[in-house]
Amino acid sequence: MIKLSFWDWLAYVAIGFLIAYFLLKTLGIIQSPIELDIVAISSASYLLGRYAMKIDFISEKTKEHSKELKEIKTNCKYCK
Repeated sequence: MIKLSFWDWLAYVAIGFLIAYFLLKTLGIIQSPIELDIVAISSASYLLGRYAMKIDFISEKTKEHSKELKEIKTNCKYCK
């Protein structure tokens, strides 16, 4: 099981609040000023950027591991 950091939990809670907010806003239950909408949209943008950076980091690590495996394969006398 993957251990989540405090910031991951906070991001998931924020995503839940944003989904609920946009759903209730779409249904017309919430009547809020434009300033509050801007805060919600900027929060969603932050979360999207955060997870895009995580995906990019994972991609870079995967490339590094792939290069290391190729190097091990070429230097291994038993793999030939």
